Amino acid sequence: MNRRQLAMLALVIAVPLFTTGLVSPVPDYGPHLEANVEHLPDGKERGENPTVEYRNLSTSAQQLFDRANTNGHNGLSVPMDDAPKSWATLVSEKEKTDGRYVQKDGQYYLIYFTWVIPTPSLVTLMLRLGPLLGAVGLGTLAGFLILTTEKR
Repeated sequence: MNRRQLAMLALVIAVPLFTTGLVSPVPDYGPHLEANVEHLPDGKERGENPTVEYRNLSTSAQQLFDRANTNGHNGLSVPMDDAPKSWATLVSEKEKTDGRYVQKDGQYYLIYFTWVIPTPSLVTLMLRLGPLLGAVGLGTLAGFLILTTEKR
């Protein structure tokens, strides 16, 4: 294969790589409700946040509480549209955190909510940036091969 053919091959690979990064859908990084649950030991004094009974929560609020409780200290982040309305309305862009005590089976838990906009993960970033960098590299290689061809 001569240099011109190699340059054309590099361009044929570079163009789809470049367009893939440009046309792939961008994930929605809208506001999320982050829920963290902390178990309160018996006898620990509760603060001023209101207390709700677990059984009085809506089914979706119970499911969110249970999922956040099993996640431990990692918390749970869900899009605001998917969060229970009773809890999603507790926080906003201005009031970023709020909490409630939940009484379940005689135990008290503090569930606190945070309004966040998540940042893209490294994997998501590399899936968009990798092809773009590959395309730039192959385009540069193609230009180099074309410019350094020997004229006969």
